[in-house]
Amino acid sequence: MPTYERSRIQVVSVSHGLPASASARSSQSTSTALPRTRRLCRWLCGLSALAALMQFSPPARGALGDDVAAVAKDRARMQASLHIQQRGNYEVHELATPTGTKVREFVGQDSKVFAVSWSGGWRPNLRDIMGVHYDRFIEGTRGKRRSRGPVRIELPGMVVVMGGYLRTFFGQVYLTDLLPSGVQPQDLR
Repeated sequence: MPTYERSRIQVVSVSHGLPASASARSSQSTSTALPRTRRLCRWLCGLSALAALMQFSPPARGALGDDVAAVAKDRARMQASLHIQQRGNYEVHELATPTGTKVREFVGQDSKVFAVSWSGGWRPNLRDIMGVHYDRFIEGTRGKRRSRGPVRIELPGMVVVMGGYLRTFFGQVYLTDLLPSGVQPQDLR
């Protein structure tokens, strides 16, 4: 009767092509490693999305009522190109970011920013846009019901219009007290 060495005989699992004992071990380790791998992948994807959001949505700081010098600081901070247009008795300083968002800061003859408008894939930080007027804006919106579509909020001395969806945002904020004579709200786009 022939003798067989035990080490040469292997039972092969049909599904994986591995020895039965190795197949059992790999299925156990796969079942615990797979959820860990998925969690790690989701975590890394979320972290990279957050980093991209922070990279591509630079803050705008040309606050309402600030001096025209704030526009130059904004340009450097946002790495944006600056285009200045003279319109009658005010100037429009348009900042175009590398992501395509445009922030327009309207500067009166007194060198004060009287309005800011924006359009593009990212909405700027409203606290930075409104400056000292932001707290008044928040107070004016408390208790008001939100509706679909563009929102128009009129406060004493300030008007806010904004809306958007799916990376297409737009809006404008202006101070009615600083609005130059002859300038209509529809001109501030």
